[in-house]
Amino acid sequence: MNTASNAATARTAPAANTWLGKLRALTLHALNLHLQNCAVIAEAYRRPQ
Repeated sequence: MNTASNAATARTAPAANTWLGKLRALTLHALNLHLQNCAVIAEAYRRPQ
């Protein structure tokens, strides 16, 4: 799944040594999981009962 967070992670990989970089990586990972969850919910909502 190609999301904006994956592209942003590739740009900020060297900053992972600082606590702020680690926090950013964790935030992007949480955003990615959230977007995947939204996609699952949207797909379930789209399907007929």
